[in-house]
Amino acid sequence: MKPDNQMTIEEYRIKFPTAIPKKIWFEPQKSPTKRAEIPESALQFFADGAIDLFGWDSLRFPDALLGWMKFNAPPWIQKMFFGIVGGRLPDNLVMAQVAPGIFLSLKLEMKTQDKKGRAVGALHGRQKVFAKAEGWKIARSPDEILAVLKEFGAVVEKVKKVFDIESA
Repeated sequence: MKPDNQMTIEEYRIKFPTAIPKKIWFEPQKSPTKRAEIPESALQFFADGAIDLFGWDSLRFPDALLGWMKFNAPPWIQKMFFGIVGGRLPDNLVMAQVAPGIFLSLKLEMKTQDKKGRAVGALHGRQKVFAKAEGWKIARSPDEILAVLKEFGAVVEKVKKVFDIESA
């Protein structure tokens, strides 16, 4: 129970509109159940297969490797590796060759959702900063993964046409 003189957040926002900043970056509604429809490892497996079918390269550090490094690597290696990579790379860095020696890349992050499409998995720490600044694509289902990869494929084809025109 709240005291009579205490305002709700909505009342406070109305009275003082600039005091509480509104969320600028869209994130899906958080799931109260925290039960993922599909585990992130299955999404990763699906994405890896789809990227291979498109014939593109990808850079991905498996979760098992990152976990092993966190608990078994010497501290100086952990500091160096996670200082460089930590939060800067999403789950998949997809690379498509558009001309000899020139690649177009896509930063694709996988997160889980519940059956109603609400977020279960969330970006953490430095991931939030880099994802927002660089405009990472975040996919929460196999359909979203395919849609992002098809959109990327269309861009790759357009860029390839530009290079063909310029090289001729």
